[in-house]
Amino acid sequence: MRITWLLEVSDQLWGGVKVALEDANWLHRRGHTVTVVSRSGPPPWMRLECAFRQVPDFHPERLPDADVLIGTFWTTVPWAAAAGRQKGVPVHFCQGYEGDNPENVSLRERIEAVYRLPGVQHLTISPHLTSLLQRKFGIAAREVVYAVDHAVHHAGEARPPGTPLRVGLVGPWQIAWKDLPTGYEACRRAFQAGQKLVLVRATNTTPDPRERDVPFPVEWHQQVPPAQMGEFYRSLDVFLGTSCGAEEGFFLPAIEAMANGVPCVLTDVPCFRNHQQRLGNDSYALFVPPRDPAAMAEALVIAGRLPDVRATLRASGLALASHYHPDRHGEQLEHALHATVGRAAGAAPAASSPTTGGKPALRLVGASQAAAPSASGAEATDPLTTLGTQLQHEAQRRQHAGEHEAAARAWTAACLLAPGDDAVRHAAATAAVRAGDAELALQLYAPLVRRGVDDEALHVGRGHALHALGRMDEAAQAFRAALAVGVRCADAYNRLGVVLFQAGDVKGARQSFEKALVLEPGHGDARANLTSLPAA
Repeated sequence: MRITWLLEVSDQLWGGVKVALEDANWLHRRGHTVTVVSRSGPPPWMRLECAFRQVPDFHPERLPDADVLIGTFWTTVPWAAAAGRQKGVPVHFCQGYEGDNPENVSLRERIEAVYRLPGVQHLTISPHLTSLLQRKFGIAAREVVYAVDHAVHHAGEARPPGTPLRVGLVGPWQIAWKDLPTGYEACRRAFQAGQKLVLVRATNTTPDPRERDVPFPVEWHQQVPPAQMGEFYRSLDVFLGTSCGAEEGFFLPAIEAMANGVPCVLTDVPCFRNHQQRLGNDSYALFVPPRDPAAMAEALVIAGRLPDVRATLRASGLALASHYHPDRHGEQLEHALHATVGRAAGAAPAASSPTTGGKPALRLVGASQAAAPSASGAEATDPLTTLGTQLQHEAQRRQHAGEHEAAARAWTAACLLAPGDDAVRHAAATAAVRAGDAELALQLYAPLVRRGVDDEALHVGRGHALHALGRMDEAAQAFRAALAVGVRCADAYNRLGVVLFQAGDVKGARQSFEKALVLEPGHGDARANLTSLPAA
């Protein structure tokens, strides 16, 4: 394949940039023709093996002809979408949803408009991003597992905790949702309580003056090349992850720390909780509520000092990190890109498409023009594949327009043409719920249930359908299953509380609403529901 990556900057050491460039190198070594196109110069902190092109903008004439054109940030996706089929099928490689970033409030409408662009294929790197895109935009994204470079990140000998305790904190202070101030406050409280520690700080930005005003020592590591980060992690006694919300797409440093055998204290947010789906439990970290410095301080001391806890966290962290391998990531990415090209080829309207009154019988929204014919004539495409792709695009258009019944019909028809595509089946079932046809939704989910599919989106969708049918006990069971494998957030506990109350379990409902408020004290629905319960 000919693959082009669009990067706003390639010479700044950000996690998402690093991953994209490592992917470009991997695909190049795999034999693909890969070009990175960026407004900046090449990265000084790693060797780029594929072709590189610096441009002032991403106008089509500056881009090479390709099969796939990948936008890696919301500002690059419109360029990919508008470049034309000759420059490649437009793909959005989503490593985090920018619209939830508090710093992007004024840009949110523009960001949401980008995510709704027709004709763009979407890839994600974590289950909660996949769920978010489906829930918010009706996007059936392909999920690609992330990767850790195990040549760099590997465990040394298990070490006893040092005195002072070496606490690792990675990331830029300037990004609000990474919430480094709470990490500093946690270290301050532990230090004031008598725990000797040194904060081992890695950042790709200039330290904020507030990071200097602390009572404990700070060891600074700035602009550390990725190849040297393994040594950084292996010097730590405990790693602290402080991200405070769903804006964090994956946060690779946490898994890198685990790969180096470092016990981790992490906030209870989706990007960290998602990993338990791979390990089957949450023993890979001590979880603390976000923005809670007291809980963080206590967990730091426990993870740093108790031998049994340290041994468990180290062993489970190493087991989890082993799931994230560059070759597995690369192969999944390669497969997804091949599928994207194949889907686009199937979506291109053939010259002999059936027409009504001189117009296509079913218009493909956002479709590019057909590929140029080969020397032996136009290549034939499977008409059923073409129709299925057209139905999916039509379903998305209807969904975005709020025409839920029409969207459900189109998704269901697309599902019949692609019975083995779980993403299409999920989308059809979700659309059926929104259209008020809960029975149809359960029928669509049934094959997934029989095959043992166990993911949050499935359980939540079934829960809503069962709730709509008045089958409260079964709905509660579905919502509990969603909590077991997915994100333990206030919304999840609130919806469980609602069905428990309607099933007659007032005590269980009260506990669920209370858990919702512990996670999110300002959750209006949970507070109102708790207040409305009869006295115990």
